[in-house]
Amino acid sequence: MQMKIAKVYKSFLDSKNRYAILYGGAGSGKSVVTAQKILIRLMSEEEHKFLVVRKVARTLRESVFALFKELISKLELDNEFKINESNMSIEYLPNKNKIVFFGLDNPEKIKSIAGITGIWIEEATELKKEDLDQLDLRLRGPTKNYKQIIITFNPVSAQHWIKKYFFDEKVEDTFILKTTYLDNPFIDEEYKKTFERLKKQNPDYYKIYALGNWGTLKGLIYPDYEIVDEMPKYFEKEYIGIDFGYNHPFAIVHVRIEKNNLYVDEVFYKREWENPRVVEWAKENAPWMKKIQIYADSARPDLISEWRVAGFRIEKANKSVFEGINTVKSFNIHITRRSVNVLKEIELYAWKVDKDGNSLDEPVKLNDDAMDAIRYALTPYIAKKGSAKSIKVALV
Repeated sequence: MQMKIAKVYKSFLDSKNRYAILYGGAGSGKSVVTAQKILIRLMSEEEHKFLVVRKVARTLRESVFALFKELISKLELDNEFKINESNMSIEYLPNKNKIVFFGLDNPEKIKSIAGITGIWIEEATELKKEDLDQLDLRLRGPTKNYKQIIITFNPVSAQHWIKKYFFDEKVEDTFILKTTYLDNPFIDEEYKKTFERLKKQNPDYYKIYALGNWGTLKGLIYPDYEIVDEMPKYFEKEYIGIDFGYNHPFAIVHVRIEKNNLYVDEVFYKREWENPRVVEWAKENAPWMKKIQIYADSARPDLISEWRVAGFRIEKANKSVFEGINTVKSFNIHITRRSVNVLKEIELYAWKVDKDGNSLDEPVKLNDDAMDAIRYALTPYIAKKGSAKSIKVALV
C-alpha cells in the first residue's frame, strides 16, 4: 500500500499542533492531503474517533465523505473498512477506529458526540467563530494520541474572523501552511490553463482564488445580498433555473419573488452527474419541482427534452448575460444559509477587467454556474430586445 502525497505537505503530516491550518488557492490538494493524513492516523494509531464537519450537513456527502470513499477504493482497502452510507460514518475494522461526519446546522447533534480525538473543519470560512469554540470544547480530556483540529479553506475577505484570530492575533500552538495549484504535482494541464486565463480576465480574482491571498475583490457583480434562514412562505412568483454541467457543476436553483425581493435557494449542485441521472434524482428527491416553471440553458435543447419527457414544466431560458445580470440586480437579493455553493459563487462573481483595470460588461467565466442558473430562473423578468421595424416614409 502506497499513498502519493505532494512533498510540500510533509511538514503538515509531521505537525502535532492543536490547530493545523491549510489554506491557499483552489486546486492545491488541501482536502486530499487532509483526508490522507486522517486515514494514516486511523490505520496506524489506536483509539481514534475523528469528526469531520462543514457548516451544512448535506454538503458533506458529495464532498469529503465521497473523497474518503474514493481514497479507500484507490488503496484497495474496501474490505478493511465499513462504510455506513445512511449516517455517514467510516470504521476501520482492524482496530475499530471511526470517522463520523456532521453538519453544524444541527449543533445539538455535535454536542452529543463523545470521545472525539481529532477534528477536520472543511470550508472553514462558512463557519462563525462560535462554531469553532463549540468544536474546541468537543476535543478535551486525555487521549492516547495527540489531539488536532485541522482547518482547511480558501481565503476571500481580509475581514474574515479566521484571519483576525489565527493570522493577526496568532493563536498559540498553531501550524499554518499556504499552498496553491503550483504546489500540486497531480493537477492536470487543462486546469492550470484555466488559472492562466483567469490571470488575464481579472488579476485580482487570480490573486485571491488561484494564489489564495487574503483580500477584497474589486468589481463584484452582486456586492450586496442578505443571508436568510429559509425561503419565504408567502410570495408572488416562483421559478427554477437550471445550468447544465458535468465537468463543471450541474446547478439547480429555486427562486421566489415578493415585491422587490428575490429569494434564492440551492436545490442541486454537483459535478460529474449526467443529465439523466439528475432527472432521476429530481423525480425521487424533489418531485415538487414538477409544479414549478423551469428555465434552463437554451444551448442544450436535447437535455431540456429529457426533463420535459420526465414530466417537468421546462422551457428555454433567456441567455442574455448583461440584461440578465441587470435584472437580478434590480431586486434585493436574499440567499438561504444552506445554499453554500451559491454563497461561494456570489462572493467571487466579478466583472472582467481590461489592461488598465477598468471593469468590462462581461463577468469572469469561472465559478458562475449557480449565477447563470439564477439568471435563467428570472427569464420572465428579463427585458426582451425590440426587433427592427420597417418604416415607410411619406414626404408631404
